[in-house]
Amino acid sequence: MKWLFRIIGFIIFAFIALCVGGFFLPSKQITDATVVLTADSDAVYDVVSDLRSYPEWSGIGGPESEWVFGGAVEGTGQTAAWHSGAAFGSLEILQSTPGEFVLLRTIGPLGEQKVTLALNEDAAGTGFLIEAQRDLGGFPYIGRIAAVRQGNSTRAALDRAAAGLTQMVASGE
Repeated sequence: MKWLFRIIGFIIFAFIALCVGGFFLPSKQITDATVVLTADSDAVYDVVSDLRSYPEWSGIGGPESEWVFGGAVEGTGQTAAWHSGAAFGSLEILQSTPGEFVLLRTIGPLGEQKVTLALNEDAAGTGFLIEAQRDLGGFPYIGRIAAVRQGNSTRAALDRAAAGLTQMVASGE
């Protein structure tokens, strides 16, 4: 019977330790990727402000995903949904300024995120920043511990999207 109480005590101790550890981690996860593109900012904006181009460059959903588009024809208000096997998600353009930025809300396997696609044109080309922000919630703070591992997959996805956009812009599509 002692072993049962020890197991229960260990589980309670582990739960409390995870809650305390998570309390000291940030409540928001911010991940970004940057790349310099050889196209002008208006050409890049035309690609990133059109959700219909996302299956080609963003890597969202993977190559086997199926997409459905709706909402506005262009700019703010566009919506898209995708699914690939058991995974699914959606995107919506919340705000956009031509040649400068696009703000998206994405919902997918890692939950809801706000994604900013920012452009900055200079002599070297167009700087492209893709930044994902996700609220991690409150008590019991265990989600913040899990987000440390999920941050790596988010960073990899952003890097794939930046590389895909670089390839798409370089090919002139």
